[in-house]
Amino acid sequence: MAKRPDYPHKITFKVKHLDEYHDIVLDWDVDKYRYKSQQIFDQVGALESITGVPSRYTSSFYIPRPDEVNLADTLGVSYNNLKAFTPDLKPELDKYDYRQDDTSWRIFRDGERYRLTYWAYYSHRVSKRISMGYGLVNEIYVTDGVCSQDFCQYQCTESRLKMLQDLVSNDELNAKITPLVQPIMETFEYTRYAEASKILREFNVEQFLCLTCVEQRREVIQQNGHERQDDLYERTRG
Repeated sequence: MAKRPDYPHKITFKVKHLDEYHDIVLDWDVDKYRYKSQQIFDQVGALESITGVPSRYTSSFYIPRPDEVNLADTLGVSYNNLKAFTPDLKPELDKYDYRQDDTSWRIFRDGERYRLTYWAYYSHRVSKRISMGYGLVNEIYVTDGVCSQDFCQYQCTESRLKMLQDLVSNDELNAKITPLVQPIMETFEYTRYAEASKILREFNVEQFLCLTCVEQRREVIQQNGHERQDDLYERTRG
């Protein structure tokens, strides 16, 4: 791919996981990364060696409020891992998100710092199983010791990461859940999420997937005047 003069060809930014920073390098001129968004995913996915979660169990990552200089008023940008798709869901790569004017490079700026967040969810559009999701939150939106709209200090812990790792890598459990949940999610009925949630509660995993930070709950109360109550456990089980 010919070099373009309008963007930085290589940038380095730092990602903090627990108490340690790690360098992530993006080189937009590397030919093997025809799909720029996949390079972002692969490089962030290199944190596999740090988090201990194999990249094959990671379906997506999300950047809330990216670079306000280049992408002003953008609430968030998300990407799917092309390598995590099941064969029947995998997109046609020749048509997938590739343009000479791809603006993926605008998400990051050289030298910026981010905090790593993570969660687990049932990925019906990519992996057809419970998968890992990552988030990169710019440190300008993070205050140490305080939860914010984009970063919960209580969910970004070593013990929670280990719990999620065990959940997404449990092939036996996922083999039981997928045949029950996937057909429901493919119906596109408005009740599908509620129906899938019932099944996940029966397996007692919903409580690990649906965690809402107290800061986010406070915002919900401010907006709606009340807080929604969800039963995350199957009441008939111990």
